[in-house]
Amino acid sequence: MSGERRSRVGRDDRASRQTMGQVRRMRQIRQVRRAFRRKYFALRVKRMTMTLFYPMAAKCPRCEKLFHHVPLDVAAPQLCSDCDRDVEPLTSEICSVCGRKTANGICRECAKGVHSFFTARAYASYDGTAEYLIKALKYQEDFRVLPILQTWICDAYAAHYGYFDMIALVPVPMSIEKERSRGFNLSYELARAVARRFRLPMIEPLLRIAQDKSQTVLHGRERRNAMEHVFRCVDDARSLVGRHPYLLIVDDVLTTGGTADACARRLFEVGAQSVEVLTIAR
Repeated sequence: MSGERRSRVGRDDRASRQTMGQVRRMRQIRQVRRAFRRKYFALRVKRMTMTLFYPMAAKCPRCEKLFHHVPLDVAAPQLCSDCDRDVEPLTSEICSVCGRKTANGICRECAKGVHSFFTARAYASYDGTAEYLIKALKYQEDFRVLPILQTWICDAYAAHYGYFDMIALVPVPMSIEKERSRGFNLSYELARAVARRFRLPMIEPLLRIAQDKSQTVLHGRERRNAMEHVFRCVDDARSLVGRHPYLLIVDDVLTTGGTADACARRLFEVGAQSVEVLTIAR
């Protein structure tokens, strides 16, 4: 066998192994998501039953204060008025690029052109009640707050991107190891809520192939460098993006923008025409 033929066969074998690896990974992710759907449905039924029989025992998921009234939606928790007022919406005086709160129109960092995405918008500032609810869901499995976060992300979409009906949603992927360990991917659940409410397509052209450490302990350039080789496009990513070239990355929190930038770069590599970012908090 000639050297050129051996090289071609070797490339084909590697491509075949990579494809099989992606198929196994996606199958495992679907299994995790089906398990979460069953678990979450059971929890919602339990909550609905308890609220119907004990309506005066409904509590605010943030401060655990009793409402002493029948909830408007027995299947979803609500915040008390104090905790609701603590949420700071990001609707005005924000950076035109990254959505950070600023009175200057564009923040100092975005003026340098550091981001790969076009624009980013969030529902609220990442502090107080918003920070508490996100952490309670991600790290304490307090699934009571998921409907609240899903409502917020839908409201943020309607406020900032609702005019753009050609857009497709891209949830930020987790590594299969971390998604299996946590039991769910919050980015996926948020994107799914927006897709269902506004009847938008949701595609998954990205895989997360590594997660060495939590990104919450990294800052600025360190975080961007760490994210550079974390994401990879699936085999049919070019076809997926070709059908949906206008993309909206959905995640829970935007901090330095390192994760969103890394995803955006990969999406532009496979033909995306525009990439925006939508999060719960900034």
